[in-house]
Amino acid sequence: MEQPNKPLVPELEELVYKFTELLTGEATPERIEMVKVWCLYSHMLKVMPQLIQHWASEPNHQEARGQIRQIVEQIKQWNMEKNQKSQNGSLPQ
Repeated sequence: MEQPNKPLVPELEELVYKFTELLTGEATPERIEMVKVWCLYSHMLKVMPQLIQHWASEPNHQEARGQIRQIVEQIKQWNMEKNQKSQNGSLPQ
């Protein structure tokens, strides 16, 4: 019997963990999930922009669209903070 949350490609999970850490400064489970949402949405927007535009225009998707915007903005904020710390030569405590 399969484990319910066993990753399909464990090495990819490790890569996403490291990517999240490098992008945001730390790889908590919440941040990893947020980065997954951001990556998938960004890729879909790039590959099929008309699909995303149609989806986003539907009234019943407005809340989800807002959540995705918040995730993107939070990731940008974490990345900016991480970059500012590294530019200032601050070491993580």
